[in-house]
Amino acid sequence: MTIVQCLERITNWLQENVCNKIKLKAAQDKDEEKFEEVNPTAFTLFQPGKTQAPPSVKVLMPSVVVQIVDGNDDLTKSLNRLKLQLSFIAWNPGKHKAEGASSALEPNADGWKDVWNFVEHALQEIENAEYLNDLRVVKDLGITYGPFSQDGALVDMYPYWGAWVILTIEQGLARTGASYKNLL
Repeated sequence: MTIVQCLERITNWLQENVCNKIKLKAAQDKDEEKFEEVNPTAFTLFQPGKTQAPPSVKVLMPSVVVQIVDGNDDLTKSLNRLKLQLSFIAWNPGKHKAEGASSALEPNADGWKDVWNFVEHALQEIENAEYLNDLRVVKDLGITYGPFSQDGALVDMYPYWGAWVILTIEQGLARTGASYKNLL
């Protein structure tokens, strides 16, 4: 299986087992006072812009992006390991009041809870799974996570909130070079 296939398998697993089981706020047309609750979207490697998103994508945020940190082929054990970063983004500018109120939005900084609930849901699903679409989670290496930060300070992207998770997956290494294919 290629690196591209591995990344896409993890993205599909996240969409089916994490994103489709949680609802988060999404802005309606840049109007922070209007929102809808939606399932997040899982993307591979990059989060597309509005013009690059496939027609099937309803919203770009909230989302999780599957990114490769590095890889390692253990030739003596015939194993391929990929260290992946899952980058989570949620949108929440504050408390939305009932329609008809004088102001539909009461801004606050509690939106960080949305991204951490998203992360917690993903961690629970990953930790309870032995395989993510036939790719084994290397549990003995652990899973690390944290908020987006730069130079030791939390990144302020209000009303967007971000966090990351790093895990390692592995699969059997079964590459065959073109020079050997005629012998098989």
